[in-house]
Amino acid sequence: MAIDLGIDFGTSSTQIYNANEEKIIVDEPTVAVTRGESREVIAVGTEALDMLGKTADSLSVLNPVKDGGITNFDVAVGLLKKFLDKNLNNVFSKIRAAVSVPSGIGDVEKRAIEEVVISAGAKEVYLIESPLAGAIGAGVDINEPKGYVIVDVGAGTTEVAVVSLGGVVVSKSVRSAGDALDNDIIQLIKKKYNVEIAKSTAEKAKIKLGAAMVGLTTNVVELKGKDMYSGVPKGVAISANEINSAMRDDINFILEAVRCVLEETPPELASDLIETGIVLTGGSSNMRGLGKLIKNATGINVYQAEDPVCCVAKGAGTAMAGKGGFRNMLTQATRRKNY
Repeated sequence: MAIDLGIDFGTSSTQIYNANEEKIIVDEPTVAVTRGESREVIAVGTEALDMLGKTADSLSVLNPVKDGGITNFDVAVGLLKKFLDKNLNNVFSKIRAAVSVPSGIGDVEKRAIEEVVISAGAKEVYLIESPLAGAIGAGVDINEPKGYVIVDVGAGTTEVAVVSLGGVVVSKSVRSAGDALDNDIIQLIKKKYNVEIAKSTAEKAKIKLGAAMVGLTTNVVELKGKDMYSGVPKGVAISANEINSAMRDDINFILEAVRCVLEETPPELASDLIETGIVLTGGSSNMRGLGKLIKNATGINVYQAEDPVCCVAKGAGTAMAGKGGFRNMLTQATRRKNY
């Protein structure tokens, strides 16, 4: 019996959906710990993330994916293989996987992703554009002759697309997303307080206080890091308004990407958008006020996907299993694994 999987191999986290069991079986950081020059993968996911900054010289903590592309082939294979081995009970079953990829990704990047998944154990690999997978996972029937706007705010990129009749009509991708917002906070603390904080600390502050609009929260949080001059541990109190001001430029870039896509949308589909609205997917789309900001700027209703973090993987897996008539949106890899 074949196992149909949907895989969202993201910059920050990886989600894998088992369509046979209709559930997410992996939702972990895209991080691996490797040993020595051989780059043997010894820990992945949450376990590897907990080791960040605490490893011996012989160990390295690596992220093999950036902006939807593979940056370290061997580590990516080792990481994905460990995820699959740990979470699939029947190792003798044939694995068929649909993997989400950014719209407009090049053939070289596509081939790299295909080879990683095949090398990790899949027999058949298909690709699906992330906006299509996100829409399917959010419950949108994109086989209809209607236009829908999907805004997928991930870690490495934000992708905005108009989809209709099973395809992407217009799309735009910007690198203003979760990681960029984290870096905005890191740079704020460094420049204003001369304190260096970890990326994980910035991310926690973003989740706790971050908002797309000023005034949604007035809370203050203490961030702990290292004094850049003395090198000793130091804590600083930072307000929500400071964080929001630091992130403002990248949030505006996301908003501008939405505007650009709407401007390029054919008039026949533009009229649909008043009815169908804008659907937010991706983990960073959970930011307070983002939907309201987009609605105020465009006049179009904005809806949050029920499970924005996992809906891309769910949509890919649903298409892989042939449910809902979405199988035609997959493109098969140029090579299958031979046994």
